[in-house]
Amino acid sequence: MKGRLSRLKEMGLIKASEIGSRPEKPEKLERLKRPVRKEKSGFLPGWERIAPHTYTRTVETGFSLDENRGDCFEESHFANQRLRRKKGLVPAPLTAIPLSRLSFFDLETTGLSGGAGTIAFLAAVGFFEGGSFLVTQVFIDDFPGEPAFLDFTVNLLAGHPYLVTYNGAAFDLPLLRTRCIMNAVPVPEFGHIDLLHMSRKFWRKTFGSCSLQAMELAVLGEGREDDVPGFLIPRLWLAYSGAAVADVDALEASLAAMGKVADHNLLDVRSLARLFLRVEGIMKEPCVRWESERVYVPHLAMELMAADRSEEGYALLEEGAAAGDHGALKLLFRFYKRAGDMEACGRVIAAMDENSVEGCVEKAKFHEHSRRDPGTALVYAEKAKTILEAEVAKEAEARNPSAPKTDSPEHEALEKRRARLMRKLGRS
Repeated sequence: MKGRLSRLKEMGLIKASEIGSRPEKPEKLERLKRPVRKEKSGFLPGWERIAPHTYTRTVETGFSLDENRGDCFEESHFANQRLRRKKGLVPAPLTAIPLSRLSFFDLETTGLSGGAGTIAFLAAVGFFEGGSFLVTQVFIDDFPGEPAFLDFTVNLLAGHPYLVTYNGAAFDLPLLRTRCIMNAVPVPEFGHIDLLHMSRKFWRKTFGSCSLQAMELAVLGEGREDDVPGFLIPRLWLAYSGAAVADVDALEASLAAMGKVADHNLLDVRSLARLFLRVEGIMKEPCVRWESERVYVPHLAMELMAADRSEEGYALLEEGAAAGDHGALKLLFRFYKRAGDMEACGRVIAAMDENSVEGCVEKAKFHEHSRRDPGTALVYAEKAKTILEAEVAKEAEARNPSAPKTDSPEHEALEKRRARLMRKLGRS
C-alpha cells in the first residue's frame, strides 16, 4: 500500500485530506482575480453624481394640471369594485386623496421577465408640485451602485407614498422589494394603483393592445419619434456598463444610447400621469366622456354598478345601446330579464342589428326562450347562418388564414340551434 501511495504522489496525485495544503501558483491566482472596472468620470449633461456609480436629475416635463382637474383624486375610482363584489365585500368608500401624494413610478431593468439575476438600473419618479409635473430619475452605470440607487429611490417614493404604475403589481414593485431585501434596504408600505387593469377594462375591446405606448397613441393622441424599443434597453445598458473607460469610441456610442433610454423612461412616466388623469375624468363623468374617449361601455357600466352607481350605469348602457353598441344591448337585456321587465327586453332585442351574426343569434335566443316562438327563432338562426357563411367565403377569397372556418365553434353552435328549433317545430 505504501509503495502504491508513493507512486501516486510521484504522478502528482495527493490524498483528499491534503487538498488545499499546497499553495497555488501566483500566476494562477492572478488569472482567477475578477477584473475591476474603473468608474466612469461622469454621465450625461444635467445629471448629478450622488454616490459612486450613481447619478440623478430632475426634469420639468411641461405637463401641468389645469384648473378643472382640481388637486385631489377619488381613490374608489381605481378600486376593482367588481372583484370586491365577487369576494362579498362592500364597495370601496369615497376617499379623496391629494394629487401631491402620488408617485408615478417606472423602472428600467437588465431583464424583462424578472428573476433573481435581474436588477434595476434606472428609475423615474414623477410627482405634481404646484400644478407642474416633475420627474426625478436615478441611474447607475455599474452593479456596485445598486445599494445607493435603491436607497435613493425608496426615499424618493416615501416623499409621495401613493404609487401609480403600469403593470407594476406584476413587475416593478416585486423587483424593487426583492432587490431591497438583497441589499438590506428597508422598504416602507406604499399605496398602489396599477393603471394597466383600468386600461384593459376601458380599451382592450376597442383598441386591442393595451401597452402604454399603444395607449399613448390611441387614447392620448401622441406618438414617439426615434424612441428606443423596450426589448433593446437591457442590452444597451449592459454594453454601456461593460464599456472600458479607455475605449473612447465605444463609450461615446453607449452614452448616446443611454440618453435615449433615459428619455424613454421619462416619457413613460409622463404618459402614465396623463393617462391616470384621463381615467379619473372618465370615472368622474362617465356619461359625458365615454363616447369621446371611446371607452368600452359594458365594462364601464358594470364597474359603476358595482360601485353603487347603478343609475349612471343604466344611463350609460342606454346611451351605448342607442349608439348601436351590441355589448351594451346584450348587457341591458340581461339586466332587464333579471328584473322581469320583458317589455324592455323586447325593445332591446328589436334594436339589435339583424344584419350581423351576433344580432341574429340574440334575436333567435329571445324568440326561442322568452317568446316561445320557435318559428321566428328559426328564421333568425337561418339568417345568422347565411351571414356567417358569406363572411367565411369573403375571407377565404381574400385568403385570410385567420378567417372563421365553416366548422368553427360558432358555426357548430348555429347548426345545433337550427336542429333543435326544427325538432320543436316538428313536434308542434
